Amino acid sequence: MINSPRIQSFCFTWPGTQNNHAGMTYFAKCLKKELGYPFSLYCNSPKVQSRINLTKYYARIVAPFTDCFFFMEYLSPIGVSNQEELALNLRLKGIKKPMVGLVHLPEGLLLKTWRMKYIQQALDQLDHILVYGSSLTDFLKRIGYGHKVHETFHYVDSDFYHPPLNRDNSQFKVIVIGSILRDMQLLKVIVGQCSDITFQICSGKLNLNPIFENINNVELYQYIPEEELLKLLQQSQASLSVMEDTIGSNSIVGGLACGVPQIVSDVGSIRDYCSEKNTIFCKEPHDYIKAIRLLSQNKELCFQMGESARKRALELNLPSSINWFRDFFRKVINKD
Repeated sequence: MINSPRIQSFCFTWPGTQNNHAGMTYFAKCLKKELGYPFSLYCNSPKVQSRINLTKYYARIVAPFTDCFFFMEYLSPIGVSNQEELALNLRLKGIKKPMVGLVHLPEGLLLKTWRMKYIQQALDQLDHILVYGSSLTDFLKRIGYGHKVHETFHYVDSDFYHPPLNRDNSQFKVIVIGSILRDMQLLKVIVGQCSDITFQICSGKLNLNPIFENINNVELYQYIPEEELLKLLQQSQASLSVMEDTIGSNSIVGGLACGVPQIVSDVGSIRDYCSEKNTIFCKEPHDYIKAIRLLSQNKELCFQMGESARKRALELNLPSSINWFRDFFRKVINKD
């Protein structure tokens, strides 16, 4: 039995999450600190060309002292440093150690980003595929990789993301976070039908001024410090996510952790994270408007759903996720 498995992990530093309590960089550093056995972390920019030199280094020097390779952003559109190519090159050099890949993209984005042949070739290199939601599990089963899939959950740092001591309910505010796989045109319709509600829209890199300019009930934010995002969440009475698809999402789990009721599109893996105790699920445009009206006129319902949201987030918290990965790696390495 191996008491101290040695993990070589690979992660990317994204500008939007590199210094905060969300995203893979933070999670990787927490794993390295808390896992309880050697966890070597290679973290670089998505644009750094490094896979050729890394292949030589890990194949000749590191691999003999490694029990498992862990690619934390597998099949992600990360410029010139695709982790799946590093995995393939290591296999071509004869490295047979277990390889684990964490896949983040939902089915639609995977198929939009990569050809099916490339996806299959990349997945063939892995011994284990990790996913954050059941909808991606279903896709991987359909294309023949169900025997490799392990489903876990997207963590949230519920110590940092937390409800305020006293939420100001004098004005009903709705926060909107994220831009990937979001239906901005439908969001504009919803905003227009709720002119008495303030919408705080946080869009990251995406410039939404052309869509929402001259709309008085909208406050637009692009990249903002994490502390400011936390304040916006704590000021909000509801979180609105008009999505085309989702698996595990920082915006969803962060909102839950801050005790904010969710109004979401009923798509993807959203029900893995949310329930009707803390969320109103929507299918048609009028569903979102109806949900906003319901919550804005019922403070007690908001409070109850917020309490349930926080309770759910505590089940998804960082220590629970670290424990899951600790157990997972022990099983992987002891088995192999």
